[in-house]
Amino acid sequence: MIGIDIGNTAIKLGVFNKNKLTEVYFLDKKEASAKSIKNLLSKINKRHPILICSVVPKINRLFFKLKRDIYFVEKDIKIPIKCFYDKSKVGPDRLLAAYAAKKIEDSVRLILDFGTAITLDFLSKKGDYQGGIILPGISSTLTTFKRCALLPDRIEIKAIRKIVPQNTFESINKGLQDGFSIMINGLIAKYRQKLKLSKSDKILITGGDFSLLKSRFEFDFRYKKHLVLQGLFYLYQDFFGDDL
Repeated sequence: MIGIDIGNTAIKLGVFNKNKLTEVYFLDKKEASAKSIKNLLSKINKRHPILICSVVPKINRLFFKLKRDIYFVEKDIKIPIKCFYDKSKVGPDRLLAAYAAKKIEDSVRLILDFGTAITLDFLSKKGDYQGGIILPGISSTLTTFKRCALLPDRIEIKAIRKIVPQNTFESINKGLQDGFSIMINGLIAKYRQKLKLSKSDKILITGGDFSLLKSRFEFDFRYKKHLVLQGLFYLYQDFFGDDL
């Protein structure tokens, strides 16, 4: 089975064999074309159905001419999850991540996704999607510095151990490192209290922009890098009733 996660920054393609994610390919959204997608799929010698979760509708049409069995999440296959959010406005990736999280660990109540945006989503004990918070992502925050004449257009994201930064590179990275970790720790502490969550209620983290902060979190969590791809696999199993 092939799962494709079309996000705001990149397209991720996952290949599942024997019920495990065995290969992951990436394509920058800026490079997406019918040709590049066809070339990417040609690397995979499989004719399994393709399940797609997309938050970029204009890229969806690039898949329509492919002579493959393609199913779009929410259009062709509904995610079996009760949703209290305005369903016409919620991204299918957030619903799919919630659905996958409960499959992975039934006690998950909070999901943090570090992507182009950072989302903090809430699940009920029954696994219902209750809603969530959207914050600017770490990498996307860096683009705001392009508006500042004396700051660099590009900067590498790297953890800084110094207490007081002493150059622009260190200052920006320290700001990201401290600012985002304090914000996330504060949000988790707040909603643990507001929702009356116990220690047995779990937090699951996903997304690629996670490594800068992972040592600074003041709460226990489980990390699943490709949660949306995993959700596509679970959806495949539920819809087709098939193992790989």
